[in-house]
Amino acid sequence: MKKLFAALFALSVLCANVFAYDPPAGGQNVLRLTSPELITSANSSAGGGIFGVTPDSIINNPALTAWEQRITLDAAGTLLLSTNSDDNRKLGFAVEGGLLIPSRWCVMSTLFQGIWSEYVDMPVGNSVNASLAFSKDVTDQVSVGISGNFGFVYGDSDSVGSDWTASGAVGAFYNFGDLFFMRNLRFGAAMSNIGKMYSKTKVFGIKSVKDYNDGKPVKESESWPGLCTVRTGVAASFVKTSDFELGASIDFAYPSFQNVVVDTGLQIQIKDFLKISSSWEFDVMEFTNGAKNIMPSIGASFKFRFKSKEGSYLARKGWAESDMTVSTAYKLMYKNIHAMSAGAVMNLGLEDTKAPEVILWGEE
Repeated sequence: MKKLFAALFALSVLCANVFAYDPPAGGQNVLRLTSPELITSANSSAGGGIFGVTPDSIINNPALTAWEQRITLDAAGTLLLSTNSDDNRKLGFAVEGGLLIPSRWCVMSTLFQGIWSEYVDMPVGNSVNASLAFSKDVTDQVSVGISGNFGFVYGDSDSVGSDWTASGAVGAFYNFGDLFFMRNLRFGAAMSNIGKMYSKTKVFGIKSVKDYNDGKPVKESESWPGLCTVRTGVAASFVKTSDFELGASIDFAYPSFQNVVVDTGLQIQIKDFLKISSSWEFDVMEFTNGAKNIMPSIGASFKFRFKSKEGSYLARKGWAESDMTVSTAYKLMYKNIHAMSAGAVMNLGLEDTKAPEVILWGEE
């Protein structure tokens, strides 16, 4: 594993020297618009301030899902509203559907996403994307993962054009445990966008945001999202009781090793029912070029359990009791783009919290 990450690091340095970094505003996070969890998770490679995973967690780190024991279904959507008078289209959308399936060998996750955003302030075009990931716990504390993504972007032939992307990602996760006042201290690392990025689109990059004229690009963007993006993160709970938990996370990303992005997140869990989440991002390249995106997101999720009728399909499969989490989130992006998201995640069956019982020589 060390040799693999060393080789990937050397590759990323080479890529940084070959490819310029000038994505469109929002281009680095285009796959993080489709659900409340992605909008408020602070892009955490360590699983968030309060650890939790869904099928779309593979966007941040494909190793995060390794310990999930139950089949998980995910569906979400985001409404994108533009208040910029230069935009001909005021409404855009982002949607996703995901499935996570654990097995004795690994955990497989699939995710399908669609984004429609032809805005002056976030000109990422319209795209459809599919991701597939596999994760595996190596020890009781360490997991690794790998994923692949394929996408196609299209839009107005004069301002967006069309292109395709195919890339992979690798990740690792380490649960250290408790340290001083920090509970459940965790570390994550991932390298994404290893492959072909969008490079033939006509959208304008962040270095042209201050100089665009009537929505037309002054300078078309370079390859995006950032090739060979490394992300490292740490997360932990700082207050934890039977009815209350407070956790935080911080991540640093280095797109193409030509930019620095800082993501911080704060999460509060009240009983096992309500979670309040907020995240804040500081993208150095976007901020210095006028594409400011510094307002924090805010979101809430509600979990409830339900029982299926005896003899129903779910009951016959051993999923008589399951749980569902519904969530919502809001984020103001680039001062003129409002993102309002809602979604639901269903976990089939109950999580196994009992340690295995070992019986020696037939005695209990």
